[in-house]
Amino acid sequence: MSENGFLWLKNTLFALLLGVLFLPMLQKKWTLVQEPPLSGAFAHTSEKLSDSLGWANWLDGSFQTTTNKRIEEGIGFRNSLVRLYNQWQFSLFSKANAEGVLIGRQGQLYEEDYLRAATGEFFLGEEVWQQKAHQLKALNDTLQKLGKQLVVIVEPGKGTVYPEHFPVKYAGKPIGNDNYHAMVKHFSTAGLHLFDLNQAFRQWADTSAFDLFPKTGTHWSYYGAVLAADSLFRYLEKLFPGRIQTFDVQEIVPAHELRHPDDDIWLAMNLLTAPPVGNVAYPKLHFPEKPANAPKLLIVGDSFYFNWQNEQLLLNTFADNHFWYYNKLIYNEVGAETGLVSDLDAVKAVLENDLILIMITERFHQNFAWGFDTFLYEHFFPGRISREDFFRNEVRIGNLEFIRLYHEAKAQNIPLTVRLENEAKGRMFDDWQKHPELYQDKAEVISMIEMAIQGSPEWFSQVKTKAADRKISVDEMLRLDAEWVYDHKQQQNH
Repeated sequence: MSENGFLWLKNTLFALLLGVLFLPMLQKKWTLVQEPPLSGAFAHTSEKLSDSLGWANWLDGSFQTTTNKRIEEGIGFRNSLVRLYNQWQFSLFSKANAEGVLIGRQGQLYEEDYLRAATGEFFLGEEVWQQKAHQLKALNDTLQKLGKQLVVIVEPGKGTVYPEHFPVKYAGKPIGNDNYHAMVKHFSTAGLHLFDLNQAFRQWADTSAFDLFPKTGTHWSYYGAVLAADSLFRYLEKLFPGRIQTFDVQEIVPAHELRHPDDDIWLAMNLLTAPPVGNVAYPKLHFPEKPANAPKLLIVGDSFYFNWQNEQLLLNTFADNHFWYYNKLIYNEVGAETGLVSDLDAVKAVLENDLILIMITERFHQNFAWGFDTFLYEHFFPGRISREDFFRNEVRIGNLEFIRLYHEAKAQNIPLTVRLENEAKGRMFDDWQKHPELYQDKAEVISMIEMAIQGSPEWFSQVKTKAADRKISVDEMLRLDAEWVYDHKQQQNH
């Protein structure tokens, strides 16, 4: 190659390199290419640089960090660059750059909370489920007297159904000492209507012609959802003879591409490539005319419901149906969001139905019914839930709050049950200070006085000294002092 030709090639390559470097700036200013948005939720830096600059954040480096983050968020072609990086990590290192997603054997994608639940990391203890069973039994008996039926549906969880595909982090961890098994044991012993699809899916998984869970999704596949609905409707026919007409499966069509939400985990990973279809199929259904006296239905549940909604299974089987999503958002029978449960006369809304289904998958067993069961129990049996149990339930039913406490227990190296109990007692103590009139139970009040003593360094030091003088334990002395304060206040009040 001549010297002029080499110089031309060098200049051309340099110009191309400059062009590539300038492309993000041009994309940011003029949007040369419409990029698909990234999936998931992202925290963005919203403050203006000029407003956020100060001596303190300049010296500690936080201004520079924030500035760098803002520039990265606003760079042209950011979405494509994120997808390119994620694809590289996934294809070469089998790593998922999505919050809480793990890659198991044979490409099975899991949300880690399902694995934590299946291996007992979220276990609340036997006593919680024994108490739940007792309350639900009383509630069920009351509803039956009113001509209603209550059924608990244990939705399948990918962790229990496909343990053989667990990622390395969870491979070999035992399954059994968990909320699912404790719930089923105590609910069954109490004689509740319990429909266990977790167990059914585990049995069907070995012989099913198609995947019950798509590799790329966290919910049951449409095929699995239809199998579940068919089994449930046949079960419900025994409770409502002649009032439920189940559907017919006309055809099962192997998938050429995935329908949402069969690809929900894959989408959250923000990759360049389309999700693999796998052994997924979509049933085509036929619905006979439903009986004129078909029951009215209320479902309190999680997002597994939406596969049934998409197939119009409930619309075509029940006279009317409403869905309370996490016991918060209301969806009508055609799937439109119509309001908040908190804005309803909830008891009246419940009693307008013939059948109440509580649907819950293993990821949320610790949040059981999201407060629906305790709210209804308190209505029919006012005053039977102690303040202590009220706060114990409160710290469990919100999933984000529960996960925060789970991670705090891990960080503090204490059992989850201890962290939950401490949180419940702390909230109860705050409530007692604001509303002492609500606390009439002697044991609860003494427990609060003990916490007040422990929260006062000087007072607690005196308790320790007296314990040493009397040669008894600090806990025993603490209880004696708390009982003395309680008795003294009772005498003053009388």
